[in-house]
Amino acid sequence: MGQVYNELYEVVSNVQRRQLLFALLEESPKTDSPEELDTPPNVTKFEKLNRIECHHVHLPKLDDYGFINWFPEMSHIERGPKFDEIEPTLELLAEHHKELPEGK
Repeated sequence: MGQVYNELYEVVSNVQRRQLLFALLEESPKTDSPEELDTPPNVTKFEKLNRIECHHVHLPKLDDYGFINWFPEMSHIERGPKFDEIEPTLELLAEHHKELPEGK
């Protein structure tokens, strides 16, 4: 269990990864529809760079750790096999996320 929490703390240290996990936390665990990752047509250059980083760094890391299942060919993510283990900590962080530094 200790390794899972080391990985979780590393993952939540990044705002994009936190937001992805919080989005999955908000959906029902029984839901059959995964989170949609399509990019809207009017995104800024900065947002496109963030999406590239997300697809090449953040999503693979979350998938490798088992926190999400990522389906790049369909642009979807869903809760991974280890999500239940980290859910209580994510709930606590989500309750207090406004107290975290902006953009960190």
